[in-house]
Amino acid sequence: MSEETLTVSLDIDGEADDVDLPARLVDLFREEESETDAEIVGDMVVMAFAERAHAIVHHGQGGEDEDLESIESATMDLFEERFGMTYGEATGHAH
Repeated sequence: MSEETLTVSLDIDGEADDVDLPARLVDLFREEESETDAEIVGDMVVMAFAERAHAIVHHGQGGEDEDLESIESATMDLFEERFGMTYGEATGHAH
């Protein structure tokens, strides 16, 4: 039996990409019945970018760079706005 997939379509300023994911993978992250697939994928996008921004700034991948720190700070503000908690509170990992 092949796994049913969910296609996520991204369009950013006219540039498009499609990403296929196992549909049941998206369901694993559903916290409430009313939560849509698009909201779940959006949450994962914010989480992934926050994780990468954190790693670049705090774990030696970007060194000390004020511009990168500003980007990371803005990312963390957007994370907190979306999830109602800080990245550190959500992950148990803070500096």
